[in-house]
Amino acid sequence: MLTLAEKIIFIVLVIVSLIISYKTFSRMFKIINRGKDPIPWKETLKNFPKGLKIFLTQQTLFTTRPVIGFIHALVAWGFTIYVLVNSFDVIAAYVPGFAFFPNSVIGFIYRLFVDIFSVLVFLGVFYFLIRRFIFNEEKLIIKPPVHVTDDVKKGVRRDSLIVGLFIMIHVGARFVGASFAVAHNGGDAAQPLAAIFSSLWQGLSPEQLVLGEHISWWIALGAILAFVPYFPLSKHAHLFMAPFNYMVPDDRPNKGTIKPLNFEDESIEQFGVGNMEHLPQKSLLDAYSCIMCNRCQDNCPAYQTGKELSPSAIEINKRYYFNSHGQEFIDGAEVPLKGLLLTDNALWACTSCNFCVYACPVGNEPLVDILHMRQDKVMMESDFPSELITTFKNLETNFNPWAFNSQDRKNWAEGLDIKTMNEDPNGEILFWVGCAGSFDQRYQKVSQAFAKIMQKAGINFRILGNEEKCNGDTARRLGNEYLAQTLMMENIEMLNKYGVKEIVTACPHCFNSLKNEYPKLGGEFKILHHSEFIDKLIQENKISLKNDENSHKITYHDSCYLGRYNSIYDQPRASIKAIDGLELVEMDRSLNNGFCCGAGGGRMFMEETEGERINEVRTKEAIETGADTIASACPFCMTMLSDGVKTLEKNEEVEVKDIAEIILEHIQ
Repeated sequence: MLTLAEKIIFIVLVIVSLIISYKTFSRMFKIINRGKDPIPWKETLKNFPKGLKIFLTQQTLFTTRPVIGFIHALVAWGFTIYVLVNSFDVIAAYVPGFAFFPNSVIGFIYRLFVDIFSVLVFLGVFYFLIRRFIFNEEKLIIKPPVHVTDDVKKGVRRDSLIVGLFIMIHVGARFVGASFAVAHNGGDAAQPLAAIFSSLWQGLSPEQLVLGEHISWWIALGAILAFVPYFPLSKHAHLFMAPFNYMVPDDRPNKGTIKPLNFEDESIEQFGVGNMEHLPQKSLLDAYSCIMCNRCQDNCPAYQTGKELSPSAIEINKRYYFNSHGQEFIDGAEVPLKGLLLTDNALWACTSCNFCVYACPVGNEPLVDILHMRQDKVMMESDFPSELITTFKNLETNFNPWAFNSQDRKNWAEGLDIKTMNEDPNGEILFWVGCAGSFDQRYQKVSQAFAKIMQKAGINFRILGNEEKCNGDTARRLGNEYLAQTLMMENIEMLNKYGVKEIVTACPHCFNSLKNEYPKLGGEFKILHHSEFIDKLIQENKISLKNDENSHKITYHDSCYLGRYNSIYDQPRASIKAIDGLELVEMDRSLNNGFCCGAGGGRMFMEETEGERINEVRTKEAIETGADTIASACPFCMTMLSDGVKTLEKNEEVEVKDIAEIILEHIQ
């Protein structure tokens, strides 16, 4: 189709585009390589099938916003298909008479599919532009008081427009070119939409139709040559980089957690992340994987209640810093993160609920950045909220976050005839009570209820009593990794001393820590949450339940550390449903999309002074179900929900109970 001169010009332009693209893509990887904890690229590339599957299926787009996700997937699939289409178009331009399986069913299906899909992609991108620039949809906006840099304020809308217009120009020009070809060749049943559009060219001479086809080809292919070098600077980079995010080897049992620091390595001078260059390479890769869709803030308890934190802003601020100052960073500039990615208030507003990690369609983990930055604040700068001074001191001296004497840890069990491991280590399972279950007056009742359930089921269990210490979760999430590991190692030593093999606990924070984080420090145990254990007792007919005579209506609140961290959703609900007469009603946000109570990430021990109170927002949602009982399976959740009920003056109408208490009330 092309003349000899056009062919030569196109080859020259391809070479120029590739040279510039090599420089911009190299710049991107040099930025990523500046980070700590190198990505093992050889092992990463071995996971190529996994990345390819995610890229081709776009399955991660449907976790949240499924309708929007499908439209977005159409655009992504369009990009993939157009790689093939453009390849054939270039071949056809250089090889006279070339066509993809002409006069065959395969060729017919190919042309029909491209014809229809081109229009769908064009309309999909047009919709996204209308959504962002005309409707100014709230979900695409990062609202004050969240900190975003000036580069972000100027760049996001501009770059979204550039990307959108590029796709529309490329796809549109290719479609128009096809319509010129259809008009020139006298119609094509395999391209019905292009045929309809070709009616616009009635009256044009064959020479004019050929000219129109040439111009359309150059616009379509020229747009690609112009855009490819810009890819690493645009949000479109996620098309290439997001699959790498899923390909990077990850031996963590669940996402959103951080690897333990090695305090034995005397060569390490920096603990945590204070500067951009301290971030792991995977975190820098996150910036280029970010799709800027803001899904991560849809259910972020801090963002949704008016705090200064947006997980999306962390990645976008990071990305636009690289766009503007990437070469300085490559050349070795030290880049303090304070005031760049987020504010101090935002840093401490995170509840570590893990929604941002769960919802992200490209595998980003802004939560990990927050936890790393907290480590720097606590261990390197001693710069943290004043109320945490008492919390850390209590953990160090009393082995619990409150001022309770550690020698009183067993007092909750008085009169229940429960043996400690020290008295008799020959139990079949250890009940890890936790700090709240041992000292919190309300949650002591839950510990007692669960102990009574096990006794009724004939379970031969033990407790550690005064030898138990805080599991370390609170210290770790607050950035005091040294204190966390100290507590963890002391607990592991104690558990190993008694030869403990199996543990059950009523605290999701203890559960997650013991199950997923202790193994990294040498603590290998079988861990069950009490909601799992109770469901197992019911399934094995070790306890029998009587009907509920008052037809109570119950709504269940999903603990973040039980749900999103460990995918335990069914067992607590199954236990409730096992009681005839109880009606289980779900809140609007439940299961994977459950809304945090506000206590995780150490927030239990900090004041909440900005925006709405997270626990009150969640409690209102529970009350709106019409339930007379809010069920939980976490001591922190119980505290926050109980406080919410009192604040809303609903304590005469609504009770907050643990799963264990509900089951004990209905045991025959």
